[in-house]
Amino acid sequence: MHRNADKYMLRLPDGWRDLLKTEAKKSHRSMNAEIIAAIETAMRIKGVQLESAS
Repeated sequence: MHRNADKYMLRLPDGWRDLLKTEAKKSHRSMNAEIIAAIETAMRIKGVQLESAS
């Protein structure tokens, strides 16, 4: 991901940060990469065509 990528502040429900951190560690990803992967999965399930992030 590029450093000049769009930025968005995200508020998480209580306890979600720790959950995301744990899941990211299991997947050998950063928390940001884990969130992006979850969003990509959800969008694909909905049938949304995503553009390449590179």
